[in-house]
Amino acid sequence: MTTRVAASLILALAAAFLFALSNVLEQREAELIPDDQALRPGLVAQLARRPWWLAGFGIDVSGYACQAAALAFGSLVFVQPLLVTGLLFALVLRAAITGQPLRRRDLLGALVLAAGLALFMLGVSPHGGSVAAPLGDWVIAAPIILAAVVVCFAVGAHRTGPPRALFLGLAAGITFGLSAAFTKTFVHLLGHGVLFMLGHWEPYALAVTSIAGLMLAQSSFQAGSLGASVAALQIAEPVVAAVIGIALFHEQIDTHGVGYQLGGIVALVAMFIGVVALSRSAGEATLEDGSRVEPTSAGPTPAA
Repeated sequence: MTTRVAASLILALAAAFLFALSNVLEQREAELIPDDQALRPGLVAQLARRPWWLAGFGIDVSGYACQAAALAFGSLVFVQPLLVTGLLFALVLRAAITGQPLRRRDLLGALVLAAGLALFMLGVSPHGGSVAAPLGDWVIAAPIILAAVVVCFAVGAHRTGPPRALFLGLAAGITFGLSAAFTKTFVHLLGHGVLFMLGHWEPYALAVTSIAGLMLAQSSFQAGSLGASVAALQIAEPVVAAVIGIALFHEQIDTHGVGYQLGGIVALVAMFIGVVALSRSAGEATLEDGSRVEPTSAGPTPAA
């Protein structure tokens, strides 16, 4: 393992831990906001008055700084899948905060996720790639990505409870995956100086996608179903970022034959199962510690 790969690995894991902690703090505050404030700019303004949410946001910014540094050393295909380890950190953090012991199925889900991630990293060797994608490629890809965000947003806006959390979480995850790609370019441009950076369009696109992702994520948390929110975010972001890395940044993956290809598929399936299992567990734990009750078709019902 080279020094750059090791640095990327450590920074990505640090980012995953900080994102997990921020998600726990932000979601617990966001679900206390009335439902009529969802998807409105005033939602963030209301949350900013809550000290714990502000603490979570500050931790989120620190996590983003670690993610950006990781992307400076490693590829999107390498860094972004590592962020799903945030679910493992969230499992431990939730147990520490609530005082609830880890359940056997939680440990099993964590083991499946960790094994899938380890198999993926061992069987797939991402390398190469550029620090920016040609504008012509973005002209083709951006409308497709934005269309997916709009569809998820439109469906989520007309749902309540877990379905709303799921589709808004997907929209946020897709947006953050796009933001990760812009972040890689932003870090490279910043290395040439602020004035040089300001002369390119990617930093402005990063600002727009970051703000949009924040709004969508908080609205997803506000729906009150942590399991659906986290699952959608954790699956959509690395998938979108990895696809962009391969298709637009020309990052390459060595699978070393059919056996390794099958191993990579098994690893992805295991990671998916682990993410879903831990996300469902997170949602159930949210109910057990006294947070919002999962809504029915009649709409969400706050806990007393």
